[in-house]
Amino acid sequence: MRKYCLTCGKKFYPNSYYSYPDSEWEVGEGMIKVPPEHKHFHSLKCMKLWLAKNSEAVHLLLTNMGNNDNNNETIERT
Repeated sequence: MRKYCLTCGKKFYPNSYYSYPDSEWEVGEGMIKVPPEHKHFHSLKCMKLWLAKNSEAVHLLLTNMGNNDNNNETIERT
């Protein structure tokens, strides 16, 4: 399955090494896997450029999602 980069329109294959976000992220608890259908960019540069151009929308999304942090040390108590 091929897709087209949201930033530049270049054709890429989500299952390939060159697709972003990366397939796996290592965190303290283990690995987080990103499925191929969630990849929308052919390069890291394009992903960063898209995020910069759409920073207001990303900010609104993250602000409205709320705090899902389960770490009690980082949650502000009032």
